[in-house]
Amino acid sequence: MRSVSLASIGLVCSGGMGPSGALGGQPGKVPGFRARDHVADRKMIKVMTRSVQLGVAAIQQALDGFTDLHTIPAPQRAMFVGTTPLGGDAKDLLPALEISTDADGRFSMKDFSTKGYERIHPLWLIRGLSNNILGLSAAIHDFQGVNSNYCSGEASGVLALAEAYWAIAEGRAEVAVAGGADAMVDFSEQWMDRPGGEGAAFFVLRVAHPSDPWTVKISHNANQPEPLVCADDSLGYLGAAGGVVALARAAFQGGQARIALDSGRSLILRG
Repeated sequence: MRSVSLASIGLVCSGGMGPSGALGGQPGKVPGFRARDHVADRKMIKVMTRSVQLGVAAIQQALDGFTDLHTIPAPQRAMFVGTTPLGGDAKDLLPALEISTDADGRFSMKDFSTKGYERIHPLWLIRGLSNNILGLSAAIHDFQGVNSNYCSGEASGVLALAEAYWAIAEGRAEVAVAGGADAMVDFSEQWMDRPGGEGAAFFVLRVAHPSDPWTVKISHNANQPEPLVCADDSLGYLGAAGGVVALARAAFQGGQARIALDSGRSLILRG
């Protein structure tokens, strides 16, 4: 088994972007975030939901901090993403719902099928594909190696990060980008008794390198002394991004942090 280190982190949350996002923040949207500041091809933004925009931006930020990517062949570049399959933007369905609902608020499925379908935005389904962050970012950065998309609720981003660790440790990849992104603000005012928030965090892992600021390992001892990182309620409910955003914030603050993977196993970062 090969040792693994963490070369770079991309963080987007309501506290800010990059290291500035390690402190502060509140539930709601990422202030001042504009996808066009982070996506070179503006046409791609048309097929991105808000969570996809956040994820693509965080991956770009993480790779901006990793200067050795050009030395690694594309088939040895892995990517693992955690997200929530929430469908396309709700506003894309509004014209179809409006024409299918009468003045008294009664919805007609017949009207929806005969009049509503043609009013649904043509990109609604494409925007809602759960693997858009993975597909678009892999294309942008030419990642042709092992990859996977996780849609397992709050555990999604952490599962993606753990799989990236094993891909490097087992020799299936030379570099791996992993993390999660979600935007839970527009779908409901409350999630799990918490206000909704949005954010993304992605990590660049590789075979242990002395210049990297963090080491990474997975421990099978449930009694590790390092502090356990949990989703930060101060940012609101972040869905698939909650665990990895909290871990990224803790890493930028320095020291050590661990996050539980399952019973008896933890992923540990040491600065």
